[in-house]
Amino acid sequence: MNLLLIIHIAAGFLALIVGIVPMVTKKGNRLHKVTGLVFYWCMAAVCLTAVYLVFFKPSSLFLLFIAILSFYFCYSGRRILRLKNPQNRFTVTDQWAAYGALGASLVMFGLGMQAFFKWQTTGNLNMFGILYLFFAGILFTNARYDVQLFRNPEKARNGRMEWFYGHISRMCGSYIATLTAFATVNTRFLPNHHFLVDLAAWTLPGIVGGMLIGRTIRAYKKKSKFRASTGL
Repeated sequence: MNLLLIIHIAAGFLALIVGIVPMVTKKGNRLHKVTGLVFYWCMAAVCLTAVYLVFFKPSSLFLLFIAILSFYFCYSGRRILRLKNPQNRFTVTDQWAAYGALGASLVMFGLGMQAFFKWQTTGNLNMFGILYLFFAGILFTNARYDVQLFRNPEKARNGRMEWFYGHISRMCGSYIATLTAFATVNTRFLPNHHFLVDLAAWTLPGIVGGMLIGRTIRAYKKKSKFRASTGL
């Protein structure tokens, strides 16, 4: 267990460091690809070790679902690059991953509702109940979109450029989820710890990161339209 915990922490920390590089380097060059691949396998290690560790520490169940969310974003963000070639299609493995993510989101929703009903009867509000519902909505929305994309590829939000914008949003979303988990685990060591600090650690990375992702995608789309209109 101690060895797996060390691997879990080391892989997560390395993912946080290496994950910045693909975001700031030129898209498609060797450095971008290599560091992106390192980030991918780090996230795989984080998810696999989280599955094992939760059996020894059931209180870390929520972090397990965050690890699942992080890796699904990373996995689907890498696999969506296949759409760059119009002849490629998603595989059965991709479909099972999406259905698995849907199942995980429903379990999270059930845990969130359980905490909600407990709050109604006891009056004790569990913050994790709210977070379960919040992250369940994020995972469900993205996994459901993927299932629809498998069935109707022509309904992709970004048309032929779905591979590009989907890759950006998913990989950055995976990084944000990893940063969120890192922040929430370490904020408890701060002096004068308050539940509002936990709430900020759980929500701010997603809010700020989501805004930055949206801004980045809009900038790329604007640049693409400009090139199309000028023929450059």
